[in-house]
Amino acid sequence: MKVIDIANPIVITIFPESSLKEAIDILSNNPSGRIVVLKEEKPIGIVSTRDVVASFSEYGTNIYDLKVKDIMSKDLVIVSPNDDVNHVVRIMLMNNIGGIPVVDNNVIVGIFTEREILKLIASSMFSGLVDSVMSSNIISIGEENTIMDAAKLMVMNNVRRLPVFSKDNRLVGIITAADIVKYLAKNKNIGKVLDAGTKNPITINRYYSILNAAKLMIEKRIGTLLVMENQKLVGIVTERDLMYAYINIA
Repeated sequence: MKVIDIANPIVITIFPESSLKEAIDILSNNPSGRIVVLKEEKPIGIVSTRDVVASFSEYGTNIYDLKVKDIMSKDLVIVSPNDDVNHVVRIMLMNNIGGIPVVDNNVIVGIFTEREILKLIASSMFSGLVDSVMSSNIISIGEENTIMDAAKLMVMNNVRRLPVFSKDNRLVGIITAADIVKYLAKNKNIGKVLDAGTKNPITINRYYSILNAAKLMIEKRIGTLLVMENQKLVGIVTERDLMYAYINIA
């Protein structure tokens, strides 16, 4: 299957001299979590929610003084429309990226993201249980912590989401990189994690099928499912985990 057959043809773009505030506003409403940076109509970089969170962890609210060129990822990885989907997924995993522009003669014709992989899994007779792909090495944060604490923890551990626990060790929410970006689009103060995150997150058990996990993520428009057993958090399943599951049987 060619990547152009399932890539998203709607690509949001921005210029390097644009303000970071403009990029944050766009990202807060962009499900793909990334904007392609154009210079003279050619793609030269990407700004993602992860880039914004990394910059926020370093500069705090001074990020509003920055421009897109100050934080964008400049080592742009691209693919061609006729590249095979399985090849593209391997490139994404190898480069630890969640989205990749599809470019034809320096013109962007689409973007392929983790979300497209979910759709592939959800539309197939995909077998397997989340127990086989979930991560049990869980990085979490307390509800008394701030979104700055969350950003620093995400950057330090190279993750995009953190389960949130109460002081008495109950799971009470989740905060993601996308949540932080949405918060920064509307607020210039540094609030607590659940001012930005989601309370009462969606959970599943370890015997939930990978197929149904993909369908649930698509239905709820989320990229993470928390795995519970006997009221205890035992794992976390992300879009990236399902990418690995997909490529292992492709």
